[in-house]
Amino acid sequence: MRVKNIFLFIELILSIFLLSGCSNVAGLDEQLIVYGIGVDKIDDMYELTLQSLNTQNTSNSNSKDDKKTLENVSSKGHTLIEAVSFIENQVGKKILYSHALVLIIGEDTAKNGINEIITFFSTNHKLRPTVEVLISNTTAKKVFFNEREEKNINSEDILAMTKIGKKNDAINSNIRYLLGALNNSLKAAKVWYLEYDDEKLNCKKIALFQSDKLTSILDEDKTKGTILILGKAKNISDKINNKTISYQITNADSKINVNLKKNKPEFNIELNTSVELYSVDDEIALRDLKVIVENRIAELINNAIDTCIKRNNSDIFNFNKYIMNTDSIFFKSNESHIKEVIQNAEFKTTVKTKIKYMGQNQKITNLVF
Repeated sequence: MRVKNIFLFIELILSIFLLSGCSNVAGLDEQLIVYGIGVDKIDDMYELTLQSLNTQNTSNSNSKDDKKTLENVSSKGHTLIEAVSFIENQVGKKILYSHALVLIIGEDTAKNGINEIITFFSTNHKLRPTVEVLISNTTAKKVFFNEREEKNINSEDILAMTKIGKKNDAINSNIRYLLGALNNSLKAAKVWYLEYDDEKLNCKKIALFQSDKLTSILDEDKTKGTILILGKAKNISDKINNKTISYQITNADSKINVNLKKNKPEFNIELNTSVELYSVDDEIALRDLKVIVENRIAELINNAIDTCIKRNNSDIFNFNKYIMNTDSIFFKSNESHIKEVIQNAEFKTTVKTKIKYMGQNQKITNLVF
């Protein structure tokens, strides 16, 4: 009986503390529940755009489709904290970042550096480190609203586009990874690039950074090659125009190792892929199909390396870690200029492909080789 009374007393005390703590918690209608964040910097002024849940509509709506409507709000400030303050005063609500999915930064803004932006949002303990960071070809503010159809573009749909045709964390462009890359001189930052033209939104390219500044955009083919090297390819469609061959890479696994020959790294990239062929020129001999497809995939990889490593000196593949794991003494003695060492390295690519034909040609419909 005495033990029971002690438990009741403890429960009472906890209830008092919980009730007192909850009294300071704002209700949903008193908070701006953010799903998407957009940042642009124009003439030394930050323009912050937030896509948020319309809680008033949610509480009053009886329709299932209308229960989650979004609205955008923007404000400018000399600093991001000033822009945040202006928005909170404008809407009369405190900003809640815990539901945020994406952080979009305009291309022109990214060319001048994103470290201040990423650092600002990473220090907000309520913002999840898994928020995806993207660079847009237009202003971030414009991405959230389709002017032609006069409707908001849902942050959930934007996030979904970064996952299509890729394995999880194909590029690792969320705040956690990006902040780590920006603060590590050995790493090169990379994020997904959004293209928006008032009619459709595409996310098929990768943006490259030097330090924290946007320097280059990989085209679709080089983006495919990058994902293949990283071993993150899944359901990637491709075609060989001069051979009228269309196919889909359903899976890809890469293995990378490095040999040091006369103090010069030689990287060997072995790629095992599964491919489904959908269209093949009838004039192409069956014995040549496998070679043609493997050469094309190797070309995608080699072009990605040429652009990222040779031309941009951007080690987005973290080749430096393979050197470190292979020969730590060599790595430490060359650490100060390891990027140049990798830029001058040799790269060899080997592709092994398992092909299944999915077309209507009865001669090779069930062919697997």
